[in-house]
Amino acid sequence: MRAWEILENRATPSRPITVRHLHKLKKEEHRRLAADQERKALIPIMYGSTEWHRELLELERLELELAQMRAEIAATEAKTKSKTKEAISDMARSGIKAENQTEQTIVALARRGLGKGR
Repeated sequence: MRAWEILENRATPSRPITVRHLHKLKKEEHRRLAADQERKALIPIMYGSTEWHRELLELERLELELAQMRAEIAATEAKTKSKTKEAISDMARSGIKAENQTEQTIVALARRGLGKGR
């Protein structure tokens, strides 16, 4: 082929590449990627098994029940500790009261004994 034949057959771009055209291409690519992501998110829902999702929900429910039981146990233990402290305090008070009464009785007996001897 001769040089002038090659130059004649060379086609010039019908549309020159501009910044505006590049921007449009970029926007189209973003739209296409967003549509692909939506489609990829829907495929497992449409064609996949949801059994694992049910099992996950059941596991979360059981964990919640366990946490509630632990909270109830903690509340019961706190109430028991409170009652135990009150009972110990009552016993200590009654012991001190009994000791005071015994001491007063001994003092009274000692006074009566001293008084009778005179």
